[in-house]
Amino acid sequence: MHAIAVLDAGTGGAKCTLFSTDGGLLALHSENWRYEVHANVDVPLVKEYAFDPDEFWIILARCMRAAIAASGVAAADIVGVATTSQREGCVFLSASGREVYAGPNLDSRAFAEGLEVLATLGPQRLYEITGHSAPFIFPLARYLWHRKQGGEAAACVLMINDWMVYRLSGRTCTEPSNATESMLFDFRARDWSTEILGTFDIPRTVLPSIVAAGEHVGAVHASAAAAMGLREGTPVFTGGADTQCALLGAGAVDAGDAAIILGTTAPIQAVVDRPVLDPAGNLWAGCHVTADRWVIESNLGSAGDAYLWLLDLLVPDGSDRFARAEAMAAAERDTGAFTFLGPRVFNLTTLRPDIPGGLFFRFPTLQLRPSAGDLVRAFLESVAFAARANLDQIEAVLGRRHSRLIAGGGMSRSALLVQLVADLTGIPVARALESQSTGLGCAMLVAAGLGFQPTVAAASAAMGRHETVAPRLERRAVAEAGFAKWSELYQTLETLSL
Repeated sequence: MHAIAVLDAGTGGAKCTLFSTDGGLLALHSENWRYEVHANVDVPLVKEYAFDPDEFWIILARCMRAAIAASGVAAADIVGVATTSQREGCVFLSASGREVYAGPNLDSRAFAEGLEVLATLGPQRLYEITGHSAPFIFPLARYLWHRKQGGEAAACVLMINDWMVYRLSGRTCTEPSNATESMLFDFRARDWSTEILGTFDIPRTVLPSIVAAGEHVGAVHASAAAAMGLREGTPVFTGGADTQCALLGAGAVDAGDAAIILGTTAPIQAVVDRPVLDPAGNLWAGCHVTADRWVIESNLGSAGDAYLWLLDLLVPDGSDRFARAEAMAAAERDTGAFTFLGPRVFNLTTLRPDIPGGLFFRFPTLQLRPSAGDLVRAFLESVAFAARANLDQIEAVLGRRHSRLIAGGGMSRSALLVQLVADLTGIPVARALESQSTGLGCAMLVAAGLGFQPTVAAASAAMGRHETVAPRLERRAVAEAGFAKWSELYQTLETLSL
């Protein structure tokens, strides 16, 4: 059997998935990792995150070895390996190829340099070039920060998925979907921005060559093969940004498609056939992993990680933990409880990290104490409410309604959550049957690159499967009333601070 291996460096940890060339999941292994975290001396609210690249590489290698062992597939049967990663995370290499900086998407150490970027180029021009705003966590600002520190200079700027390609094959390259997240990239031209490089005196030589997502860029060299348990010479392919790979894996390929990726965070992206910007400068825009497609994005923020935190409090750990939580939540209906514990309405025009979270339920509490099931259900409803609000933002910019929403990611395994999203949006939700959408998207890119499928779109159609969840018309009035109340409470919380 032929197999495709995918390395995924997520925000919370590492993962390796193995897929057959027809899209079947053969094995998965994941491990959490930890970052070095420090408060910024000048701005204590700002946190500095970093990681040890050697330690991360060891964890990634363990995931690969464990996944291969669990799959029963021989290393010789792995026909290709691809990489994907969290967006905005990056690694800087010295001239000798040594890592001199490694930071995840959470790293805000370059807060002051972000302010310099805004003052120098202006937020509107920055948004027009990059499709992004609020530059505080982007590699552009981090590069400027690193340059001020002295020491060994950064000779090459790589996104984390590019760094994994480098570690596997020795090749330095990037592809448009995650290069867009560097804030050094012109997302319209799909090339490095000469204006940004010139404005901030950044040499073009520190940036890698640009290739297409799914391109064969090298082969696994001997030391990487030994670490990973792979065959030396295994073909290495570019993957892409985790969200766009998940978009592909869930089946959102054509212009007019929209998908929510219910993972650690929950971005919603609509696929478009031309670059589209939000006139208000709020929504993000970027490149899809397919060559002739772009995306426009809103984002619910914390979803899966907030859910795990809530379950740590309410549902004891165990092999059936998620099924038990689902059953608890499904048993409750219309309790009037609302949670604000993670999902948000995307709004980067007003950065408010001090907005409080909370639980709301009706008094008197002695008679109407919410159960654990009430609170789990209220959290899942909050994800659905936020999905509706964020999709509304995208549709307002595009000037049209979507006829369906595609759902992928780990939390899409919750039948109740997907049903709530359908009820709240009022449109059918096509739930991807393979919840490992990011890994599957990368596998689709490799399958097309190796010729198992004629095109990436054909790979998506052949390797992805869905079930349709229709909105319940009898629940429409209840859903609308709940959304109205949630929106009212959300707007009230936005006026408060802690």
